[in-house]
Formats: sequence, structure tokens, C-alpha cells
Amino acid sequence: MDTFGLSILKGIISFFLHPLTYITIIGAFLLGRSRVKRDRRDFHTRVHDVLDDVVFAVVPCLIIGAAFFILNLFLGLTVPFSTTIAMSIAALLLLITGQIRFLSPAFVMILPVFAALFYTPGDLGNSTLNRMQEGIGSVSLVALALLVGLLVFIEGYLIATNAGKQTSPRLVESKRGKIVGSHEMQRLWLLPLFLFLPVGNVESLSWWPLLDFGNQTYAFLLLPFPIGFRKLIHHALPLPEMKTNGRQVALLGAGTVILGMISYFLDNEWVALAAIGLVIVGRAGILLLHRGKNKPAYFNERNEGLVILGILPGSPADQMSLQVGEVISKVNGLSLGKGVDFYTALQRNAAFCKLEVLDINGEIRFEQKALYNNTHHELGLLFVKENRFEDQEEAQ
Repeated sequence: MDTFGLSILKGIISFFLHPLTYITIIGAFLLGRSRVKRDRRDFHTRVHDVLDDVVFAVVPCLIIGAAFFILNLFLGLTVPFSTTIAMSIAALLLLITGQIRFLSPAFVMILPVFAALFYTPGDLGNSTLNRMQEGIGSVSLVALALLVGLLVFIEGYLIATNAGKQTSPRLVESKRGKIVGSHEMQRLWLLPLFLFLPVGNVESLSWWPLLDFGNQTYAFLLLPFPIGFRKLIHHALPLPEMKTNGRQVALLGAGTVILGMISYFLDNEWVALAAIGLVIVGRAGILLLHRGKNKPAYFNERNEGLVILGILPGSPADQMSLQVGEVISKVNGLSLGKGVDFYTALQRNAAFCKLEVLDINGEIRFEQKALYNNTHHELGLLFVKENRFEDQEEAQ
């Protein structure tokens, strides 16, 4: 038992010694800083704090990583250390190129699979480098299929439950040259991935681990595994779009796990290889499916009313239960449009604001709030405006 606990402790320490842990956190911070710069360019204000991206990178994955830890503690998915190096190299390459939309487990696992199938270890002139190549060709394709299926399922869960939170409003130019609104979902998650290594001091038992990949002794490794996601939506509301996208990815991962289990019980690695190929193609297909390039813009200027593109956190508008995508048709009794803008209508009553709102279901409701000090011109709503450099009209 002491050996078991010590091996787990060493595995956990390896997570904090791995450079990819800190590179991913730095990457999330840089994404946040880039987002804040875009916010100030488009709306002359910061929408969300730069450190929010770092929080989203770490916090959601702590519980998921713990759940995977317990699951794999019994399953015993085993890969050689050389395979984890290939996984880290693939993730690092995608990170440093900035292509986080392709930082899906389905694409990261391409390099380890190709290495397992085609890479022949050679003398690299260094004993440490030579040891790092050991076992690369002996990894079980069944284990890789199960691993990538579980990781893609986790990716889908993160997209459905986390990617739609605190999306970043943006102003972009349409094909017709008009300014339209969009929402950018950009996430970099850091998953603590608990894996078995096929060499170590922990001996297998008759009933453990549940999946047998031909090993008798094990060591544990907690690998930092970054998962990236980026999507720019202009044709729909961000939250339902993310839930649909996430469900599709999760179903793809679940299907891969089922095929992986079939290949395990049939003892047929060709089924596992087919499962890996299908998850790669399927994940690419979902990327293409959700591009939405030729669909009409949801957030655009209208003849009557203003579509809410964004709401500043902690602002009076945030306290009024307004939602992104709703349409403000009247302000203090004045209909918006026909020469009446939001700011003019708001000035009609400097101490009180009453809004007529058309919600996303097409139903009308009223929101009202007393205004204090200088909040009459800082309600905290972001709209689409052709001239993005007009301060009072960009963030009313």
C-alpha cells in the first residue's frame, strides 16, 4: 500500500514538473489579454477580466480530472512513457502555432498513433533520448482508442457546459461590407490526465486493473493535457449553439469508447484503429458543420429596436435580467428607430430607465431600474453600430 500511495504521489508531482502545465496557463493568459485588446478596440471598454481565461482553464478541469482519476484507477488505461511524450509534443506544436481550434484530443492523438504504427526507434546519441523512445511501437491501439474516446467525450462536455459562458462580443465586417455582431468562444482547458505506465513498482492483482493490456507492474503519471476550442458565431445565440456542438462532440467520443470496448473484447486492434480513424474524421466534420459562414447575421442593425450584443458584468443592465440576443424596442416610452437612438431615449428620464424588451421567444416584457450618479449614460449594454468609434453609442 505504501508503494501504491508513493507511486500516485510521484505521478501527481510529475504534473507540476511538466513544462506543458505552465505553458498552457500562460497560453490562457495570453488569450485573455488578446480578448481584452479586442474589447477595447470594438467597444472602448473591457467586457471580462483578463484572468477569467486562466480561471476557466483550470477550475472546470479539476473536478473532471478527479473523476477521470477514479475511473482510470480501476480501468487501468496503460500507455508507455514515449506515447505521453508524443502526446505532449503534438499539443505543444498546436499551442505555439496558436491553432487552438485544432487542439482537440482527436487531432492531438494523430501523432502518437502514427508513431505507434510507423516510427522506428534509433540511436539519437544520448542515453536519455534513447530511453524516451522505448515502447513507442508496443502501445496498445485499443488503449489509445479508449483514451481518445474518453478525452473527446470530456471535450464535448466542456464545450456544452463551459464554452458558452462569458463569451466575447465582437464587431466584424460582413461580406456586404456592413458591421455585424458576433460572439467568440475561445477556451484553453488544462486537464490533469491520470494514466498508467507499464513499468513501475505497483503490482497488478487478479481483479485489478479491470482492463488487461499485458502488464504486470505499473507506475502512475498525471499528464497535463491541454484541450482548446475556438469558434466565432454570428448567425445564432452562443449558448444554445455551444450546447448543440458539445453534445455532438460528446456523442462522437462515446461512440469511440463503445468501439474501443468492442475491439478489446474481440481482441482485434483493427477495430480500434478504425475507431481512431472515425473519431478524427468525425471531429473534423463537426468543425466544418458549425462554420456557419453562409448564414445570415443574428446580431445586426435593424430598422426598429436594438439587438443586445453584450452586457457588461456588474453594470445596471446586468442587474436588470437582460439577456444577449434580446431586442430593446422602446426606452422610456420612445420607440427606437426612425431617428430615435438609445442614448436620446435614455436621456428622457435621467433618474429612471424603463425598457420594453422582446425576448428570444418573441414575447414582450418590461424591465426598469432607477439610475444614480452618472449611470444614465453607462447602462452597460453593447450594441452593433456601423461607427464603432462612437463611445456613447457603443456601450450605452
